[in-house]
Amino acid sequence: MKNVLMIGWELPPFNSGGLGVASYYLALHLSKKVNLIFTLPKKLPIKNCPFKILFADNEIKIIEGYLKYKGIIVNGFLEEVLTYGIRLLQKIKEGKIKIDIIHAHDWLGGVAGVFLKEKLNKPLIIHVHATEIERTGNNPNPLIYHLEKECFSNADLIITVSHLTKKVVSEFYGIPTSKIIPLPNGIDLEIPLNKIPQFILELKKHGYKIVLFVGRLVLQKGPDYFVKTLKYVSQFIPKVKYVIAGSGDMFSSLVKIAYEDGVLDKIIFAGFLRDEELWGVYKYSDLLVAPSVFDPFGLVPLEAIKLNVPVIISKTTGLGNYLDHCFKVDFWDIKQMANYIIGALKYPPLKNELISNSFRELYKFNWEDRANKLIEIYASL
Repeated sequence: MKNVLMIGWELPPFNSGGLGVASYYLALHLSKKVNLIFTLPKKLPIKNCPFKILFADNEIKIIEGYLKYKGIIVNGFLEEVLTYGIRLLQKIKEGKIKIDIIHAHDWLGGVAGVFLKEKLNKPLIIHVHATEIERTGNNPNPLIYHLEKECFSNADLIITVSHLTKKVVSEFYGIPTSKIIPLPNGIDLEIPLNKIPQFILELKKHGYKIVLFVGRLVLQKGPDYFVKTLKYVSQFIPKVKYVIAGSGDMFSSLVKIAYEDGVLDKIIFAGFLRDEELWGVYKYSDLLVAPSVFDPFGLVPLEAIKLNVPVIISKTTGLGNYLDHCFKVDFWDIKQMANYIIGALKYPPLKNELISNSFRELYKFNWEDRANKLIEIYASL
């Protein structure tokens, strides 16, 4: 049985997005097939975790009083990233931990992975959930881009969450396609506990249709395009409410767009929701729209489908390569997006057809299958 060191950055409930969720389920299913240790950069009060966690919570003293990388002084978050590998190496030596394969998530774990590969002489897999190119709309932070490229160049193998991200890693980072394997994320099919927020109950009580957006309010996720559809949709469906579940730096601009379009009263900014409240909002929504400018995979639409909610996704979402029964639209085509929203809300047979067919597709996104594929990949190294 292989000894796998999986270098992570976050786990639920201490996660900011899909990276932590995907990391958890991959580790959960792999831990039944290999000797797996999952690492985190600092101590967290995670309870009842079904796999082993190694916290790199030891302190590193920097002699000069600050850390330099490529001539740039770094501290805080970047210092934590750059010292992660050093701290892990200390823990590995102290615990006499045996390692056959290093599997690192994104550049956040990848920098440590490159360091440990060099020190331990073990094969390195970099698992790419999103690149800096995708996150920023091709306006990357030069330092983060450089660190990503260093990770990709030093990896023995790269796993991407979609064909779209494989293309980005190849074209923007100069990595041969033969070194990259696309492996889409999965979805846990168990129906979670849910708690219905009071505002949702009130909307349904008064006969409103609920159109949902879930995600960070940032350029990459396209929330502005979502808001711009409302002035068209409300002309045909007056009793509609857009619920935006998320937070981010575009909040003020979204309020401005809605105000200028005269639809501010038709939007509810619910803020960042998680766990039972988020599942409750999914359950009572009539439609989910995911208009990402670029999304490497797209876990949110699968979560919605699991709760019998039809979805609209942009054509620049990695999930689109694998999901057939949904509406797909160019993120910038506001009128076409509005037409799809109107159609799904006004015609129940269409909505029901989307729900039943897309739900059946969920069985393609099986975490157990993903773990089995990773076992094959490990064996090839």
